[in-house]
Amino acid sequence: MLDNGTAASKRGPSESGPRNRWIIAARATRHTAMKLDKKDLLILEALQRDARQSLAAIGKRIGLSQPAMSERVRKLEDAGVIEGYSARVNLRAIGIGLQALIRIQTTHAGISQYVQLFENMPEVLEADRVTGEDCFIVRCAIAEPKDLERVVDALAVHGSVTTSLVLSSPVRKTATVLATRRA
Repeated sequence: MLDNGTAASKRGPSESGPRNRWIIAARATRHTAMKLDKKDLLILEALQRDARQSLAAIGKRIGLSQPAMSERVRKLEDAGVIEGYSARVNLRAIGIGLQALIRIQTTHAGISQYVQLFENMPEVLEADRVTGEDCFIVRCAIAEPKDLERVVDALAVHGSVTTSLVLSSPVRKTATVLATRRA
């Protein structure tokens, strides 16, 4: 299922374009690269849309047997292209209705302290180290304003913070490798 609740399209591989189209997928932490062909990209797209669908069903749509699908997925996992599988949780449904984007400025010496702090704070959904005046942009999920105050106070210990509440997220993508994109 897609995020908007509609079923993913059941399109097969495109016959247009060069047959040997590929992209390099690199996982920076392993410094490995894997050539991905059109079928690999279709597998990644399908799994990102719905990782609970069977490999046999995906294989049927893209023209691979279940054993061939299993082998390809195993290779994608071993190469670090597929890092894991997870569930998307509607935070509002569990009482966590607010999100904030927090920009943080610190010294170089404070960077490792912040990374450790982010890892230990359950409110932190993601933290990106960025260029420019800020050192980090952090997305936090909070139930109510007093929780935000506690988070901001904890983060302000090692540097200055600027906070913005998220009003809405009109574009939220989970499928980042699309087989229809040209390499």
